[in-house]
Amino acid sequence: RPGREIILHGAGGLERRIPIDAENRLYVDWSFRLDSPQLTRESFHGVLRDHMDRARGDTNELRNLWRDKLVLVGSIASGNDLTDLGATPLEKETVLTCRYWNVANSVLTGRFVRQPPLAVELLLICGLAVAAVLFAWRMRALGAALATFLITALYAGIASQIYLHSRLWLPVVLPCAGLVLTHFALVTYRVIFEQGERRRIKGVFDKIVSPNIVSELLRTEKLALGGARRNLTVFFADVRGFTGLTDESHASATAYVAEQRLTGAEAEAYFDSQSEELLRTVNLYLGAIADIVKKHQGTLDKYIGDSVMAFWGAPTPNERHALTCVRAAMEAQRALYQLNQQRAADNKRREEDNVRRAAAGEPLLPLLKLFSIGIGVNTGTVTVGLLGSERHTLNYTIVGREVNLAQRLESHSGRDRILIGEATYMELLRDDPALAAACQPQLATQFKGFRSAIQLFEVPWKPEVLTPAIAPPSAAAVPPRAAA
Repeated sequence: RPGREIILHGAGGLERRIPIDAENRLYVDWSFRLDSPQLTRESFHGVLRDHMDRARGDTNELRNLWRDKLVLVGSIASGNDLTDLGATPLEKETVLTCRYWNVANSVLTGRFVRQPPLAVELLLICGLAVAAVLFAWRMRALGAALATFLITALYAGIASQIYLHSRLWLPVVLPCAGLVLTHFALVTYRVIFEQGERRRIKGVFDKIVSPNIVSELLRTEKLALGGARRNLTVFFADVRGFTGLTDESHASATAYVAEQRLTGAEAEAYFDSQSEELLRTVNLYLGAIADIVKKHQGTLDKYIGDSVMAFWGAPTPNERHALTCVRAAMEAQRALYQLNQQRAADNKRREEDNVRRAAAGEPLLPLLKLFSIGIGVNTGTVTVGLLGSERHTLNYTIVGREVNLAQRLESHSGRDRILIGEATYMELLRDDPALAAACQPQLATQFKGFRSAIQLFEVPWKPEVLTPAIAPPSAAAVPPRAAA
């Protein structure tokens, strides 16, 4: 039956069905080697000697090796044209007559090598590939690699045992290769694409929260509410005069709309443009502060209206968190001072240009607003962790008495000042005695919600020489030390 089987009929209704492939080939069951104990073998010299002894009648020492045996004759000679040596799946070089006694063994025992249908082979290949997908998709890379190795070894072992017991030849190379290649393909995908997505998400959240918080959360397998007590330094900075400027801007916009008799969409568009300009201005100042916080490896917690809250010491440990925070506060004041210098110089040019515009009847250029900030810094033990709702918003933040005190210091600082608590001052004494010596003690102050008066210190930050023409407009509004 071409392409299916060979049917042999024997005596007594005995039948052998030999499976063959589409090209009418038989798979040899290489069960016996030349040195297998089930085989009897002898050289031609021995056979001829027995024949000659039998011919002479000398039969007392004849051996009966071949009774009821199927005998195959082959050559193991070497160095001449009778050589019949070659390789088999079991040996690199052996007597090639072994193919015939292995085929004869299969015919006699009715045990043949069979292959499963093509559909079964495809199912095995696809099944192992799907297993690789599940491992690589649901597990970490190392765990997925270990699982892939184990399932490959397990399948190869099962296939070997099935062959040994039933001579069913399950495919090994293609299913195992499909498993391994699928695993490596998915791992490559995760490394290239998922790491790219991870970087994109991290880049987005770096603009929303502090980068070290993003890194900490990305390393966390499962987010959970809760906190831990940590000693760290808290920073509050507030843009002074923003609320008054907001009211002033709204009143000015209302007057302009009334004067120009704008209504509907035109009036709304003008109000929106004024609001956008106001937000651009305050974001310029808040952005400068936030950049300095990140530069000094601080944790940017949140924006509270026109205020910035940050802290040092968590989630990234920092043994000198108080000194780092104070230096960031000093740099923030100096950066905004330089910003005010630039905007004041720009205002001077605008005033000169407005003289020409007024003479030509052109609209005047608005002058840029200048702001100052007040900063409060405090050190102490607080609770830090994820706060909020597991089903909704989570916020990595800090709470506690020392946080409230830092906010009180910021509110008390006025304009262009940095006030620190006594605990922060003691940290400066340890880490930077020169800076601590430059700090100016203030009168102990009683804050709402605190039982005892708090000892304060002011940190100097201003350049040695201030240019009067472009000094920040709020310099005159700094409260005297005695008043503090």
